[in-house]
Amino acid sequence: MPDYLFEQPKKRKYSVDTKIITRHFGLVIIFFIAFAVLISQNNHFTSAQTAEELESQINDKRSEVEKIDAKIKQYKSQIEAKRKEAITLKNQLSILDDQKEATILEINKLEIRTNQTELEIKANEKEIKSLNKQQLLMKDQIAELIRQINKSDNKSNLEVILLYDNLSEFFNYINYLENIEKGLQADLDHLQRITDKLKTEQANLLTRKNNLVAIKRKLEEEKARLESQEYAKNDLLQKTKNSEKQYQSLIAKEKALQNSINSEILTLEKSLREKLAGSKQLADVSKSGLIWPVPSRYITAGFHDKDYPFRNIFEHPAIDIRAPQGTPVRAAASGYVARAKNGGMGYTYIMLVHANGISTVYGHLSQINVKEDTYVVQGEVIGLSGGMPGTPGAGNFTTGPHNHFEVRLNGVPVNPVPYLP
Repeated sequence: MPDYLFEQPKKRKYSVDTKIITRHFGLVIIFFIAFAVLISQNNHFTSAQTAEELESQINDKRSEVEKIDAKIKQYKSQIEAKRKEAITLKNQLSILDDQKEATILEINKLEIRTNQTELEIKANEKEIKSLNKQQLLMKDQIAELIRQINKSDNKSNLEVILLYDNLSEFFNYINYLENIEKGLQADLDHLQRITDKLKTEQANLLTRKNNLVAIKRKLEEEKARLESQEYAKNDLLQKTKNSEKQYQSLIAKEKALQNSINSEILTLEKSLREKLAGSKQLADVSKSGLIWPVPSRYITAGFHDKDYPFRNIFEHPAIDIRAPQGTPVRAAASGYVARAKNGGMGYTYIMLVHANGISTVYGHLSQINVKEDTYVVQGEVIGLSGGMPGTPGAGNFTTGPHNHFEVRLNGVPVNPVPYLP
């Protein structure tokens, strides 16, 4: 075949230049990928160093919490042992001291857990930032690979063959494209893994932020509990004058009062249910639910609370909600005012009757704003909170300003918390 058929200077020049570019393009791509991976690894290494430091700090906090838990357990064990002993003033004061120390440790623990959770949030945020960077790098890398594949696909087989002197070089080029496609698939898989991990870390971050809110709320509750315990001890010392005789007299009066109130409530509950049978004015608590009687939601003493300061004398049949002296107390649900007992310097309370066998009791009131045998609507102010030692309505055993809130089912006290929003 004549040589001139192969002699096309312009085409040959174009062919040679393109081959040079094509032959070296693989090296360019390899360099690009290596550079991207290097940056990614460098970012990850820096992030990993920071993550290790944070993890070390988090572990230190966990260790501190474990030590505090052991001390709290020791105090609670001492309290339980003392509760089994004879009810004496000395024993009661010792219980109050141990409870105070346990609560201080609980506050310390919650402060450490707050710091721990903040560190976990910081670690999460750093991991998310690192993953976002990796995600962007992978997207850029994938975009470049797709561009090169599309660029090759736009050429016909004949055009590609003409760029090479022999079939061997052509097949090398084909293998090169196949490797790019395999690399693309690997990068897509890696991107998916990064994206999945990013979603997990973002979910973890949200959970930890919610945990932080809950821990801070619990911290406020424990601080309120500590304040109540200090009120209880100081009030007890003031009323007994450190006299065992006066203490025993105080206990006898309180037990008689508790029995009288329970008997009164049960009797009223029965008679009023019969009187109001079929009444449509009573609120169906099962449908409407209850509202919190005071703005605060900080519970200083729970229902049958194991840490209630006077549990060795009587079970706590309510929840105590932190409330400054004189806070408006609102009806938790619409109902009938069955009892509005002004105890003077003793215990003052209001009892409301609702539908479905539910009644609510509001204790340690410093003022009553409603009359018996009347109806009130949910949210209506029925009185003012009290509980400050030595003030009207506080009674003999008080733990400072709060609202004593009971829920009773057919006259029997039940835990109010499940009824509240």
